[in-house]
Amino acid sequence: MNVLIVRAAEDARRTAVRLEAAGHRAVVAPVLEIRNLDFEVAGNFDAVVATSAHALGKPERLLALRGLPMFVVGSRTAEAALGAGLGAPRAVAANAAALAVETSRFLRAGARIVYLAGRDRKPELEAALAPAFALSVVQTYAAEPVATLPGTAAEALAVGDGVVLHYSHRSAAIFINLSRCAGLGPKLVDLRHVAISADAGLPLLEAGLPVAVAAEPNEDSMIEELARLEAEATRAGKA
Repeated sequence: MNVLIVRAAEDARRTAVRLEAAGHRAVVAPVLEIRNLDFEVAGNFDAVVATSAHALGKPERLLALRGLPMFVVGSRTAEAALGAGLGAPRAVAANAAALAVETSRFLRAGARIVYLAGRDRKPELEAALAPAFALSVVQTYAAEPVATLPGTAAEALAVGDGVVLHYSHRSAAIFINLSRCAGLGPKLVDLRHVAISADAGLPLLEAGLPVAVAAEPNEDSMIEELARLEAEATRAGKA
């Protein structure tokens, strides 16, 4: 099965390795480019939170945070924390909502938290933490849309066969917009779409596209959903 991966390039390549090991034909087609920002971490803090490994892309700027309790979303962010010399996180949550709960369990009210964040982000984590803690946000990276639809994505759309993996609401919306700008919007319906969460799948539903949502908000569940779709396609003679 052809599987189109439209997340940022480094993440997409890592996913491609997993997909190929599972017997799929991975097509890397990033619609986002990650850019590290210039920043400084100033002040004294009691803890660190991060929702993406990309937030830790400049470890030399994070030396002052070593030894602080860290709370993160996802195993990749936990690995990046270790790689940046920040140590093993106190808690690794599945999503931002769960991260807010875990952080509140461990820290006293009023604790000083630095949130290492992307420039374009959802407000939920800040909204959950700000009432109880002294929260400082440091923007460490930007995930910027590519200018045009990647050629690999255009080819997949032209053929009209395969599955697209969507890892966020924003990247799904960007993929749809780039496809339409390339004159390939009508072909989107010919592909199957798998979203990591209901939120990530929302732009697809709003565009009138069928989308399967992973049972759990992680890549393992997305790959399980791929296997289910492939089994269905095999029974229908379309694999």
